[in-house]
Amino acid sequence: MNSNDSTGEPRHLFRSVLIFSILSALYILSMFHRVSNAVIAPSLIQDLNLDAETLGILGGAYFYSFTLIQIPMGPMLDRIGPRRVISSFAFVGALGAFLFAFSHSFYAAFWGRILIGLGMAAILMSSLKVFTLRFSPKQFATLMGTLVSIGSLGSILAASPLAYFNSTIGWRLTIAFAGGISIILAYFTYWILGREEGKREGGVDLPISSSPGLGIFQSLRVILGTLAFWQGSAVSFFRYGTFIALQGLWLGPYLMNIKGYSPLGAGNILIFMALGGIAGGPISGRFSDRAFPSRKVVALVGLSLYALCLLPLTGAVKMENPLGYGVLFFFIGFFNTFGMGVYSHIKELFPLAISGTVMTWINFFNMAGVAIFMPLLGKIIESFQRPDHSYPPEAYHLSFLICFLSIVASLIFYAFSKKERHGEGEIPRLGEEP
Repeated sequence: MNSNDSTGEPRHLFRSVLIFSILSALYILSMFHRVSNAVIAPSLIQDLNLDAETLGILGGAYFYSFTLIQIPMGPMLDRIGPRRVISSFAFVGALGAFLFAFSHSFYAAFWGRILIGLGMAAILMSSLKVFTLRFSPKQFATLMGTLVSIGSLGSILAASPLAYFNSTIGWRLTIAFAGGISIILAYFTYWILGREEGKREGGVDLPISSSPGLGIFQSLRVILGTLAFWQGSAVSFFRYGTFIALQGLWLGPYLMNIKGYSPLGAGNILIFMALGGIAGGPISGRFSDRAFPSRKVVALVGLSLYALCLLPLTGAVKMENPLGYGVLFFFIGFFNTFGMGVYSHIKELFPLAISGTVMTWINFFNMAGVAIFMPLLGKIIESFQRPDHSYPPEAYHLSFLICFLSIVASLIFYAFSKKERHGEGEIPRLGEEP
């Protein structure tokens, strides 16, 4: 398509907006499934006969498959493109939603969550690959931040709206309905990406596959042999692992069992984390793209403030007012979005042809953090005695303290990473920094 064509340019713009809208809708579903267990936890415990440990395992099941599939996801995106990947995986996610919705045992629910995680695993990385192929690198972080911001609507739907639907039609029909939407969006994704998935904004053709001179194993040696990749992956592991473990599961029981809120009241407070994410996504992306010379600095400052916001949850500050929790949760969600800048930072240290592999490997550690932290916190909480058949405040405070200390340690490691260079760069030699 010629960018100077007066007829083609509006058509290209409309198509780009439509693609972004469909990808955003899929990411909303992904975020909904990711954190939905927090509000429906009491129903899951009752219907599936769970305790804190098995609830944590069920919550983490989504992230087990999500994490492992990131390993082949990058080469798939780099070689066959996001169109086929995202549409086929979305169908798998729908199958998992139906299995989870109609399960009557822990094991059936577990495998349902496994399939949901597998299906949703392609959405964010495929979207970022589409952005890499279709748009200018100077727009990447802004587009990513906006996508994450819109995706936070899924977290809102998984808060008080899910609590409402759980009390009216039940969690089973709600999850099944989400599966049906996945099927519809999978079809539209395959249709809309069509023939133009390999064109960047302005009509410039770009390769979908990796460059011939850099194979899969050579790409992995380059990526895994770079210290900056491990520094970015470490902070991603602890940043997202702590955030989703809190938002997606353990803050819900904490508010209900320790602070005495109803499921709907807890959902209303948890919404503020999603609102913070909505506000923070475009702002952090814009800062990363425009306001500062270094994406690394933006991510480092934002995540340092995120860590600081976790401190009151450790019991160091006495909190009872729901408004206080709402403000705190808003800023936790807001500053957490600055961690998305790590993708932009590390991606720009490597060639465009392996951008999908780089981002999916970062995402591997991103999601591995959740897969480990969600059941780990459950194990810690379960280790405490329950004199009144409920877990004491100290159980939650200790688990939240571990979250705080973990993210602080990873930020110190990340602070010594190299800054990104502008442009696509050259392929670094194995064993040396790009």
